[in-house]
Amino acid sequence: MAELLAPAGSLDHVLSAIDAGADAVYLGGKSFNARKFAHNFSDEELAEAVRIAHVFGVKIYVTVNIVMADKELKALTGYLKYLDSIGVDGIIVQDLAVAAIARKAAPNLPLHGSTQMTVADLDGVRFLERLGFTQAVLAREVSLDEIREICSHTTMAIEVFIHGASCMSYSGQCLMSSFIGGRSGNRGACAQPCRLPYNLTKDGSPLLKEGAYILSLKDLNSLEYIDALMDAGVSSFKIEGRMKGLGYVRSVVQAYRRVMDSHCRSAQERKDAMADAVQLTAESFNRTYQHDFLAGTVGRRTLTEQGGGNQGRRVGIASAYRDNVVDAVLDEPLAAGDMIKIVAPDGRECIDEVRSAVGTFSNKKQFVLEMRRSDLLTGTIYRLARKEDRQSHAEGLQRRIALYCHVDADGEGRLRLTGWDEGGHTADVVSDYVVQKAKKRPATAEWVKSQLDRLGDTPFTLADATIWDESYMIPASVLNELRRQCADKLTEDILAEYVRPSAGTPSDDCFVQASGNGQRIPLSIAVRCDSIDAVQAAADSGADRVIFGGESYHHHSFSAAQWLEAVRIAHERGVSLWAATPRVVSQRHNGLVRRELEQALQSGVDGVYAGSMSVFSMLRDMEAHIPVYADWPLNIFNSAAAGEYVRLGCAGITVSAEATLRQIGKIAEAVRCPVEAVAAGRLEMMITESCAVAAFAGTGRKTDCSAPCMKGGFALEDRRNEQFPVVTDQYCRSHILNSKELDMVPYFNELKRAGISVLRIEGRGCSPEWIGRTTKQYVRLRDGLETMVFGKEDRGVTRGHFFRGIL
Repeated sequence: MAELLAPAGSLDHVLSAIDAGADAVYLGGKSFNARKFAHNFSDEELAEAVRIAHVFGVKIYVTVNIVMADKELKALTGYLKYLDSIGVDGIIVQDLAVAAIARKAAPNLPLHGSTQMTVADLDGVRFLERLGFTQAVLAREVSLDEIREICSHTTMAIEVFIHGASCMSYSGQCLMSSFIGGRSGNRGACAQPCRLPYNLTKDGSPLLKEGAYILSLKDLNSLEYIDALMDAGVSSFKIEGRMKGLGYVRSVVQAYRRVMDSHCRSAQERKDAMADAVQLTAESFNRTYQHDFLAGTVGRRTLTEQGGGNQGRRVGIASAYRDNVVDAVLDEPLAAGDMIKIVAPDGRECIDEVRSAVGTFSNKKQFVLEMRRSDLLTGTIYRLARKEDRQSHAEGLQRRIALYCHVDADGEGRLRLTGWDEGGHTADVVSDYVVQKAKKRPATAEWVKSQLDRLGDTPFTLADATIWDESYMIPASVLNELRRQCADKLTEDILAEYVRPSAGTPSDDCFVQASGNGQRIPLSIAVRCDSIDAVQAAADSGADRVIFGGESYHHHSFSAAQWLEAVRIAHERGVSLWAATPRVVSQRHNGLVRRELEQALQSGVDGVYAGSMSVFSMLRDMEAHIPVYADWPLNIFNSAAAGEYVRLGCAGITVSAEATLRQIGKIAEAVRCPVEAVAAGRLEMMITESCAVAAFAGTGRKTDCSAPCMKGGFALEDRRNEQFPVVTDQYCRSHILNSKELDMVPYFNELKRAGISVLRIEGRGCSPEWIGRTTKQYVRLRDGLETMVFGKEDRGVTRGHFFRGIL
């Protein structure tokens, strides 16, 4: 049976999710999770959340889904042991270091692959399964058809997001926040630059009159797709929102619970459930809704465009106002305490709380609303939240387990209470009190029920109670103590019977069988290229290694003839040529990626860079005996993660673009293989399925696109007039590049001292002249032919994160 997975930012959220019908809840501790600025849970709160949830058969998953620094690994080990000890049902992981440590420190703790791992195809799922993961969270960009294909070919549990806010970039592949302000999404501190306005420029000229929310996606709403997703075999339906309020959690969980429960019922029951669910989600926090990734209809309408705040539910029109009073025509009633938004025709907004609403629907729906503020507007009224949805604390757990009780005396005449639930759990508790016939006031069945019904904050509610004889005296204090003991014993019995999901069994063999494992190499210069001319320029300029293929910046794929030509050019000049692979491998493009990888291997390439986890499964299938480097999109941020990729057979690793020189030095010391870092060129800030060029310079949608990206140079311009180039690859994904070029020439000696073996120049989309000039400069530095270099001023370039850490 598919589970409904709810978010929780506090213990009150856990209670609300359980009440609303969640099968599982995911939450984060005070450390190591991707919602750094949420309330999050102390160790004591985590234990309490697990205990409460398990009583009701609800699972608790804990997010441990950031990339870890080496200095955190010791504390991480203790934390994972603690999570195991309190019975957590699984941890959600991004960093393979976490998985590796968990397998040793807490081998019974189930591992779930986070959406931050960018798993979008069956090969990515297979990779995680071989590492012992039991559940994989697919990227939000995966379509329904792709989900069907993945689920039909794996026994692993597949989890998909069904509701809530979505990142513009593929999760785990966004550097924009960290490079702009040092707050990394991979560390749970994203500043959400995607929710800011940008203009789209073509060849330097703006295409929009004013900035629009080009990078802000509408919220996901999958209500219409739940039946299809359940039929597809999805195991877990995930709601986003660990930083949302109690009302959001309650309303959204209730909405999807109703639709999921109606899946096998009559057409009318499904229709009624859907109508209720639509209303519930309309009144929860939303930036308006879309399901375009599931439907394969991504376009301009997928974007909020005009703003990313809560849109709410339309309930009427404000026709006039005076001071703090609004004359309104309402389609639905408003009540004191409701939060509303009035949007004027010119786009101005005001948000306020309703103090009172006077009127009737029999009088032309006319109401007078008293508000708190006086600077009001006329326009459309949207209800953002009902009073009850704005509560900051849950009113205790409302869900209860039906308890049945019987009072009698045991063989020695002592008062006994027997309690049981509908799950077959039974508790017998006996008092020292010996029952006696009553002289004045015997204990009646009604009195016994009233005493046993005082179950307070226990998980039970009294369904019925009986007594063997109504002629005996029973002290209230004695019966109350038996009631407490009975409730405690039943609770412990239920918890003792709870069975945590089993952990997976990892495979010990390597994914790739590579020569050169563990061998250091002299400092080398590698250049990433996406054209034959660029390959020749790099090889002619002294590069030791050319990296070719993967995602191109010219929208074209690489043919077998181009692979042969690239290998010939490089080898004739004594230069090795390695094959790059995409950062994202979707199910619909899996065959194309496999075919190109096969062409690269057949052409005689000297090695492969794995840009995604899927590539390891492909290479295993192909039985490729060739050196493989784990590329930087795999977010290798610590020595344990680097060591894990070496264990899997990698001959070298390229460190995360967010690692500092100090961190890189520790990784290089710890692993006996070449360590590579990107030192020059424009780094990718985002990779997106949504295409701003098609949306605002084309037809407005990606399907039947006229390819405007091929007819000029496009960029996003922010409020500070910084230009972020936008390029598209052969898979019609957009790559948003940094506004500044990475330039580490002045700090070449620091790079050497950090123990870096390979320095990479990112040259895709660059002219052969730029590649030749930049390659020669780094070669001269390597060869000691330049001893003093004056680099470009820092204002015009970036030093990346080599000297500046991330939050």
